[in-house]
Amino acid sequence: MSPERDLQWEQVGQFDLKNFTTVEIGTSVKTTITKMRQENQHCAIILDKGSLAGIFTDRDILRKVVDSRESWDLPIDDVMTPAPLTVQIKDRADLALALMDFKHFRNVPVLDDDGKVMGNITHYAIIKYLSDRFPTNSIYNPPPNPDQVPRKSEMVPK
Repeated sequence: MSPERDLQWEQVGQFDLKNFTTVEIGTSVKTTITKMRQENQHCAIILDKGSLAGIFTDRDILRKVVDSRESWDLPIDDVMTPAPLTVQIKDRADLALALMDFKHFRNVPVLDDDGKVMGNITHYAIIKYLSDRFPTNSIYNPPPNPDQVPRKSEMVPK
């Protein structure tokens, strides 16, 4: 099978979704960013009594927090993206990737049938799945072709 075909058949739940940070609504921006750093994550999923309330990403830090020192003490609800777009754990992987590409998202919360957060899908999770599934040379950059020669010689500026 090809990578494209596999992504059409696989469900989002087949990816490694376990690497994500959560904080409860009302947590300070500073505490949220500190937790994201400690857990080496680029986003935090914001929960309200266990249900998805919003998402706070490294882009939010750059756009809403970095130039506003007073925002560090605000509750995360003031700067998060409320009710983010999500995918279901049983959704097709290619549709999740299309959403990420179309909306320019790097993080999308994954929910189960009951609305419980099951993880966070990232481009890294998709690449890891593909690299684990296919032989090394078909996913990673193959070595250069030593028989390939340029059609024109390169001009070196003097």
